[in-house]
Amino acid sequence: MRTEFDVELYKQTVQALFTQKQGEVMAAVIHIGERLGLFASLAEHGPCSSEQLAGSTGLHERWIREWLAAIASADLAEHADGVFGLTPEATAALVNPDFPGSLVGVFGPPITHREIDRTIEAFSTGIGMTWDEHGPDTCHFQAAMGAAGQRAFLAPVMLGSIEGMTDKLTEGITVVDIGCGVGVAASVVAEAYPNSVVIGIDPSSLAIEEANKRAQAAGLSNLEFREGMFDDLDALEDVGLLLTLDVIHDLARPGAAVRSAASCLADDGVWIVADIRTKGGLEENRRMPMLPLFYGMSILYCMSSAMSEPGGAGLGTLGLTEEVFGELTTAAGLRVVQTYEHEVDVTNRYYEVRK
Repeated sequence: MRTEFDVELYKQTVQALFTQKQGEVMAAVIHIGERLGLFASLAEHGPCSSEQLAGSTGLHERWIREWLAAIASADLAEHADGVFGLTPEATAALVNPDFPGSLVGVFGPPITHREIDRTIEAFSTGIGMTWDEHGPDTCHFQAAMGAAGQRAFLAPVMLGSIEGMTDKLTEGITVVDIGCGVGVAASVVAEAYPNSVVIGIDPSSLAIEEANKRAQAAGLSNLEFREGMFDDLDALEDVGLLLTLDVIHDLARPGAAVRSAASCLADDGVWIVADIRTKGGLEENRRMPMLPLFYGMSILYCMSSAMSEPGGAGLGTLGLTEEVFGELTTAAGLRVVQTYEHEVDVTNRYYEVRK
């Protein structure tokens, strides 16, 4: 490792640090634009001046002008002679919730001082925050991270790749989405397969409250949500399909969770687990394009949740490797019979688990 100071590398370091700060600030600017409906208004209005956008939204022109300049400087909008137009790509990502790669809702409110203080405290106590502790805004942000992909690809691609699963779901089986969050995946399955009974379970009271609102609005009679944990699976039996999407690495006690999953599966049942395509430690994951984001998310959310109980496993965002998950399932008497890395989801690896 180097010990001598290098002036050129110092300049690069400063540039890299300010790039990180720029990301923090622009994430807040994007959130403001979403809260005010500015992206949607600009997309609907088409190329326009700040005066025209202010007139159509009823907002103050000077603030609109600076916001437009900010998003144009980030290449989210094009600009010529005082006229701004949202790019087609930014429109797809930030306005169209049905686009498979949509990021609508991902840029939620910036993390609060309370959460920062609580995380700093965790560095001393070792005890992190549950997802519920972050508050209701985080429920929406968490759901938005994978919602568009789940709506577009969960039924036809992820479930469709499991031999015989589409036929079973069409005929009617019991489906449980454990760690369901606000219920996006559970709703997708319930709507696609009306003969199947779908149960969503999550420990977050905030998430279940939101999930129930969405279920009521959707009018799906084969869908219900319950507040609960993995050990509540022990009360269920003959589950034909168990879903656990981006959850295991968040758990304080993943071994116990996997054992509970094994207890509820029907003899021919399938457990589909989605988790990050991690390779292990820092150096093994160097080629991941958003590696700092994953480690940052781990500190603020995922590892924090996995350390929210004394003696928590603390796997974190990048901790559930194929080897680790294989050990957990084997210890519970389960088999990983197939591993999938679908092209439509470059973040997650999918495990097909059976008894």
